Amino acid sequence: MIKVKEPNPIYLEHEGAAHAVLLLHSFTGTVRDVKLLATKLHKAGYTCYVPSYKGHGKMLEDLMAYTIADWWQDAQDGYELLQDKGYDKITVLGVSLGGLLSLKLSETKSVHSVVAMSVPYKKDDAGLAMRLETYGRRMGDILGLDQTEIERQVADIRSYEAGFEMFKNVVDNIMLQLPSIQAPIVIKYGQQDEPAYAKSAHYIYEHIAHQHKSVKGYEEGEHLITHGKDREAVEQDIIRFLAELQ
Repeated sequence: MIKVKEPNPIYLEHEGAAHAVLLLHSFTGTVRDVKLLATKLHKAGYTCYVPSYKGHGKMLEDLMAYTIADWWQDAQDGYELLQDKGYDKITVLGVSLGGLLSLKLSETKSVHSVVAMSVPYKKDDAGLAMRLETYGRRMGDILGLDQTEIERQVADIRSYEAGFEMFKNVVDNIMLQLPSIQAPIVIKYGQQDEPAYAKSAHYIYEHIAHQHKSVKGYEEGEHLITHGKDREAVEQDIIRFLAELQ
């Protein structure tokens, strides 16, 4: 059986920086989701850390050995790594699942600010299964697996029901706790993404209790708005948001 190494985390330390940014990638994505953004933020004067979630970037069966509880732990470990390096100003930033985990960190930790992008306010089994199937077929092709092996792994998605249930419960709990968030927050979505994400962005905005918040859609942005046509606009808006908080 082919063994694939998980992508390495990214750590970009800016000498003399007092402010660090934890960047969290998407479900079935990798650190590449936010690598370009991390590079831009580093150049702008921030220390950046991008953890790699367990199982991601490997074969489908390896990813399904873990659940959102493990990826939540990865996010917490990333936050604590930056704390251990002496940073007390930590922005949490993420796309999709990373955005969810950023919200959860801001509900449970003392964070400086939050950037939540392409965040779902609810999930269902069918949508999660589709993401896993797409991931499994893509990784199978990349790794040169034969079609029989790809179909075997895709068929095993049916056994991930407990993982789906845990994922949905975590999302529901995060949404219930939105009023507890006290850090400044910007919420972003791509207007070329599924319409549910625009609805989700406005739902999150409306349920944040404090007033230091904003929501913005990007006309050419798709789900992964850290890439694509509006990438530079997203990057500049985030840099401006952080600069205004200094």
